[in-house]
Amino acid sequence: MRTVLMLCLVLLVAGCGKKEALHKGKSAAEWQQSLHDPDAPTRREAASALGALKARQYAADLTAALKDPDGEVRAKAAEAIWSIGPDAKESVPDLIALLKDKNPGLRLNAAGALGEMGPDAVGAVPALGDKLKDRDPYVRAQAARSLGRLGAEARSTVPALIEALRDRQKNVRVASAYALGEIGPEARSAAPALREASRTRDGDMRVAVATALKAVEGRQ
Repeated sequence: MRTVLMLCLVLLVAGCGKKEALHKGKSAAEWQQSLHDPDAPTRREAASALGALKARQYAADLTAALKDPDGEVRAKAAEAIWSIGPDAKESVPDLIALLKDKNPGLRLNAAGALGEMGPDAVGAVPALGDKLKDRDPYVRAQAARSLGRLGAEARSTVPALIEALRDRQKNVRVASAYALGEIGPEARSAAPALREASRTRDGDMRVAVATALKAVEGRQ
């Protein structure tokens, strides 16, 4: 009787195990197969699904998809890698290359993904700094955010971020101020420009600048 009870308990525990995550009723393994489908729309959907599932076990497949002949597949793959983060660090060289793509959505996703790679993305700092002058304001803003995510490792872009404090687009100015704050004391040279920027009437910018000044000056 005891043996039967123990067997039932084992089966019960096994049945209570964590269920595999699904997206639209399909597992990550099924979406991985679809990522290699001849049909481009199917590959796009697969890349998005793997990102939604944060399927880091298929980071290599998504990295390969960054070279897909279909531009939207590349954009979806970069967005998925953005969701996965450091577990897709092998994608860094390809993401850097995609910062020059003609598709602004792809450039934005590549910049965002690089910001999640931590120390493995140090080599991307110069390219992200260049994107502060991208023709698309959303790309410029995302480049600033990603540089901020890289913290002190992005110290070499402080002059470019200072210049971006005067960008014609508010979202770029705000993102640049916060980025300088995240770089911290290594961005102390930005203090005068931040004080000048604090004269704005815009509340969002004033908050960003106040936060940045506190960080670059090393105040608690």
